[in-house]
Amino acid sequence: MNMVTQEYLRELLRRYMEGEGTQEELKLLKGYFNSASDLPVDLVPYAQMFAIIDEETTVPSVEALNRFSEKQAPAPRRHIPLWPLLAAACIAAFAFIILTPPKQKDDMAIAYVDGKMLNDKALAMQMGQEALQEIFSNGNEEQQLTDLFNAK
Repeated sequence: MNMVTQEYLRELLRRYMEGEGTQEELKLLKGYFNSASDLPVDLVPYAQMFAIIDEETTVPSVEALNRFSEKQAPAPRRHIPLWPLLAAACIAAFAFIILTPPKQKDDMAIAYVDGKMLNDKALAMQMGQEALQEIFSNGNEEQQLTDLFNAK
C-alpha cells in the first residue's frame, strides 16, 4: 500500500470527494490510510475520516427496502376542492372593503364659499363665524337664516 505515489493518492481523493471513485479505489484509499504511519499534515483529516468509515457497509436487501417503504408510505392526501375556499376569501375581501370606512383625504373640501373649494379648516371656521356675526348683527336673524337656507 505504501507504494502509492502522493499524486495518485491525491487524484483518488479528489475522485472520491466528487463522487466519481469506484469501490476498488475506495478500498485502496481505506487500506492506505489505515496502514500509513507518516502522513503529510494536510492528509491527516482524510485518515481520520477513513478510520470512521466502516469497511463493511451493509446494503439492505430489496425485501427490507420494500418493507421500509410500506411502513413509511404517506397517508393518501384528501382532495380538498378549492372553489369553496376561494369563494370564502372573496366574500371576506368584499366585506372588508365594504365595511372599512373610507380614509379622509387631506385634499377634501371643508366648505364651498361662492363656488370655490376651501381646504383650510381654520379659514372655513373663520369665514363661517364672520358670516354668522353679520347675520346676528343686523337684528333680524330668523328671517336672514330662513332666507339663507331656503334660497333656491
